Amino acid sequence: MKKPEKYHYEMGRELRKLRENGILIIGSGDTVHNLRMMDFDDINAKPYDWAIEFDKNIKTAILNHDHEKIIDYKKMGKSAELSVPSTEHYLPLLYVLGASENNEKISFPHESIQGKSISMLCVKFETMEQ
Repeated sequence: MKKPEKYHYEMGRELRKLRENGILIIGSGDTVHNLRMMDFDDINAKPYDWAIEFDKNIKTAILNHDHEKIIDYKKMGKSAELSVPSTEHYLPLLYVLGASENNEKISFPHESIQGKSISMLCVKFETMEQ
């Protein structure tokens, strides 16, 4: 039985306890992952406008700690529908967000969209030294 996106985020909240014990949480997926529309011939092709829009919306929501927007991504309309045709590559983000704290430093060590429709956005949450 498929679980709703909120379930995966809440599971990430439970993983937060592991971080308190020094355990690194890694999620591997893609905010934009549409293989049906990918340009396999030109990995560096100009991304679709909808892919850029959705990737930017997710990044902005991460920076604003707007986790509800990321959980309810389907409300972002057509760009969300095209960017996340299935959830298996999107869900890891919800676990990592759930495990994060609002006072952490957020960085994006790598940002690109390959083959027009695959985001390689990397997000890193770091506990701020007290």
